[in-house]
Amino acid sequence: MESLNPIEKEVFDYLRRSPLVYISATEVSKNVGNRKWFNADKNWARPILRRLEMDGWLESNPFGEYRVKARADIETSFRDALGKAGMSLGDTAIITSDDAKGRG
Repeated sequence: MESLNPIEKEVFDYLRRSPLVYISATEVSKNVGNRKWFNADKNWARPILRRLEMDGWLESNPFGEYRVKARADIETSFRDALGKAGMSLGDTAIITSDDAKGRG
């Protein structure tokens, strides 16, 4: 997180509150930062969101909405991911035979 400037961190923290939900740039612009920014430009956060996406912090859907991208340092097992709605199975760790023995 050290690499994010204060406004990027604020945007990231806002999206992190709903990690499985894609949120529009307009909604982020409305709920983060100074209200005057939103009144001047309803999509002021779009360049920040795009930069965070390019840096691997966020992911977007075809509608231009954003959410926090599952990071490699936050491992989720494949079995755990099966029970979570919206979890991409491509962002999971492989269950080894040692893991399976411990779960009985």
